[in-house]
Amino acid sequence: MPGHSADKPNARTEAALQRLDKAMREVEADIEANHGVYPFNHGRVTQSELCRRADVKKATLQNPVHKDTTRVDIMAWLDQLAARLSQTRDGTRERVTVVADHLAAQVQQLTLAHQAVQEQLALAEERIAQLQDELSRLRAGTGA
Repeated sequence: MPGHSADKPNARTEAALQRLDKAMREVEADIEANHGVYPFNHGRVTQSELCRRADVKKATLQNPVHKDTTRVDIMAWLDQLAARLSQTRDGTRERVTVVADHLAAQVQQLTLAHQAVQEQLALAEERIAQLQDELSRLRAGTGA
């Protein structure tokens, strides 16, 4: 969770800290769910973007309660993310293209696997029909 003041925080401050922490976890989950690409804000995670997600005014991070604690923690977190994410639109576009190409290749592999299974199923259904016909003939011939 972002930094805490040495004094007992008031309810508004505590709520803002919780929203920021929740937004940070959600951003990380979005990145994970989207193959390492942040799906909003042209792929960039910034203080402003985090504050938007947390519904906290960016100016809040400049007040004395947060400036030397919460803001410092958020900046460190953003630096860690920056090491993993592309920070430009072009870089993000390239990353998205790589992910899309990889997903397209996976779709192609799954399509081929599906076709193979469909062929096996058709052969199995044909064999079942043959065996049912044979069973019917046998039952008819034996009086069963």
